[in-house]
Amino acid sequence: MLLSGEKDLQKTILTAPIGICILNAETFVAELLNDKFLEVAGIPREAILGHWFWEPFAEYRHLYEDVLSNVVRTGHPFQADDVSIRIMRNGIEEEVIVSFLYVPVSGDDGKVTKVAVWVQENTQQVKARQEIHRLNEELWRSNETLAASNVRLQESETHFKRLVEQAPVAILVFKGADMVIDQANRAMLELLGKDAAIIGMPLLEGLPEIKGAPAVEQLFQVYRTGEAIDGQEEAVPILTNGEVRTRYFNFSYRPLLADGQVIGVMDVAVEVTTQVLAREQADQQKRVYETITSGTPDLMYVWDLEYKFTYVNKALLTMWGKTWDTAVGKGLRENGYEEWHAAMHEREIDQVVATKKPVRGEVAFPHAVLGKRIYDYILIPVIGENGEVEAVAGTTRDVTDRKHMEQELTKTSDELQAINEELAATNEELASANEELTSANEELSATNNELATVNQALADAQVLIEEKQTALKLAIEAANFGTWFIHSVTREFITDARLKELFGYYPDEDLSIEQALAQITDEYRGFVSDKLEKAIYQGGDYDVTYPVVGLHDNRLRWLRAIGNLKADPSGSFSAFTGVVMDVTEQHANEQRKNDFIGMVSHELKTPLTSLSGMIQVSASKLKNSDDRFLAGVMESASKQVKRMGNMINGFLNISRLESAKLLIDKTTFDLCELITEVAGETQLVTSSHTIHTHNCEHITVHADHDKIASVLTNLLSNAVKYSPKGTVVQIACRVMEGEVQVSVKDEGPGLNAADKEKVFDRYFRVESAASRHISGFGIGLYLSSEIIKRHNGQIWVESEPGKGATFYFTLPL
Repeated sequence: MLLSGEKDLQKTILTAPIGICILNAETFVAELLNDKFLEVAGIPREAILGHWFWEPFAEYRHLYEDVLSNVVRTGHPFQADDVSIRIMRNGIEEEVIVSFLYVPVSGDDGKVTKVAVWVQENTQQVKARQEIHRLNEELWRSNETLAASNVRLQESETHFKRLVEQAPVAILVFKGADMVIDQANRAMLELLGKDAAIIGMPLLEGLPEIKGAPAVEQLFQVYRTGEAIDGQEEAVPILTNGEVRTRYFNFSYRPLLADGQVIGVMDVAVEVTTQVLAREQADQQKRVYETITSGTPDLMYVWDLEYKFTYVNKALLTMWGKTWDTAVGKGLRENGYEEWHAAMHEREIDQVVATKKPVRGEVAFPHAVLGKRIYDYILIPVIGENGEVEAVAGTTRDVTDRKHMEQELTKTSDELQAINEELAATNEELASANEELTSANEELSATNNELATVNQALADAQVLIEEKQTALKLAIEAANFGTWFIHSVTREFITDARLKELFGYYPDEDLSIEQALAQITDEYRGFVSDKLEKAIYQGGDYDVTYPVVGLHDNRLRWLRAIGNLKADPSGSFSAFTGVVMDVTEQHANEQRKNDFIGMVSHELKTPLTSLSGMIQVSASKLKNSDDRFLAGVMESASKQVKRMGNMINGFLNISRLESAKLLIDKTTFDLCELITEVAGETQLVTSSHTIHTHNCEHITVHADHDKIASVLTNLLSNAVKYSPKGTVVQIACRVMEGEVQVSVKDEGPGLNAADKEKVFDRYFRVESAASRHISGFGIGLYLSSEIIKRHNGQIWVESEPGKGATFYFTLPL
């Protein structure tokens, strides 16, 4: 595999999802850094790049200067995990937790020449340290090897291959359109259960079991488009111990370039099968717990150490008159507890955490349906693997009826005191009843102990779910996407801060669907609105690109939005979710290219018009000349100038088409007369072929006369160019079901299935030995296709290799 060296390495570092800064090992001057490093550092790029590393980080110099020097001296890396630092972000000082790594990079002589500083913010992950610590260790080990690999790419391709082979993270390198396996390191071979024999094989030959997997199509897409793709928890069938099993991977596909062309794709993969299966098991366990607790009339709940509810059962939600989404994650006061009541429970939670012992009490407060009730409750600690309290679970039972009964018994006891002797038997019965109540209380206590065990298991499952949700959130943030959620019934619109930023809103501002649509420019707003409504209520596709003007920053951005509609398990509504990405730069590049083509084509028309006039005058003067050679040359020159003019007009039309300036000027005319006219003009300049017309009667259409003439001219010209001399080109038309169909048939080499799919693509040309001598830029059929589409017609081709081709188009009558 050949790479473009330093340029590809720099691109890899700048687009990496983790902060990277490259230092000179002798001077410790920063030579290269990416945006992620600036995010964590909270310092402008110009304050770091080109400066001595300890100049912007003076407050940490006394802690790590000797460490950094020792890395250069010994050639051993240094790693620090979960270091607390204070930085300025958006003018606000805040404390963040980071992990960083100093990695020495050596040349072939073994001397350290560079130091790669890798840094990642771990503030959010600290709360889920136990699981994330394991993942971070694996990530840092992979990053250490990859950092060394990336730096050494500047020196030689040999170093790159060596580092890929030694990297602990799984890496595959493919080359060519068939995705031939060029490199597969040991980690990847172990992951796939393969040996080095697959190197040199095409992808689907070396790994036939993955044929049809979505990740395969994405791999070929990266090769075709040159755009990187990242995947999360993608299911891939892998042959393991003689059996094909579905395993899950996080992967990153990156195009490999040489002289600006895509020559291959690099696949970096991490298996997450264990995590996916664990989450599915946790989800199943949660459903079991909910089934167990939803049927009991007792109130069951779990608090975290910040007094937030992390679980409530159905009985408690009914008492509050709330839903899970409006209750879980909220505090006591947010769920309607009065101040005295909330403060009391917070003190009890603190007591349980401090003592690791249960707390029991009794309290009265209003029920949403039954009014004021009396409750007996017990709070128990949920102990984690480290022996510390991780949460507090509680069970509350409605004892209102029992309390009322006890009050009535007390009142009756006063009355019975006067007639104690007459009601002695009744007192004995009451004593027996009290014994039964005592027994019932003992049974209740046993039940509470059992429920405490269930609550602890439920809390453990909830923590695992929250950890997985945090990992998903971090992945989305790393991709710099904006996300949204739309409720199909209530039209509730939930977005993240990144999406608000793309529409020019501040993170703490509310953003509705209508407000978001208002930021879309006038010419695109109706189109986007229609696509959105169809996607939400009809399940249509939603992949649209449009311009927006930011509300506060007044900045024009081009955005691409991709959405997906999924029915809720309850069947009562559907959730429409998706992501939005900033494609302003890509759109600007496309516009600059179109402007350049339009400008060059327009500038060429003036000298070409003058040249055409000169040739016509010269041909006229040589018409009666005895020098037949010059007369023939002038006639050939006139044909070539006309051909060049047609090419330039084609490029101008493409430029106008992509700038929305290709206007369709419809008039009413006889289509058959136009066909006869164009066929005649083509026959005049073509002596090597015969053009026949069939079934062309008088058919009146309402269309752009010149544009349809251009389509016919292009189809006839192509038929002549690609057919052997002496063959016949046939053009026919017929009326069918409210439209007219025109066909142009040739006796050329025909098209294979792959070429038929692409023949109307812009700049596509069939590559074969028979067509190499035929000139053209691949714009005629693309422009013809767009013209027919703007007439609400259809255009297609029917062909088989060796049997010629027939091109069709239709126009509505």
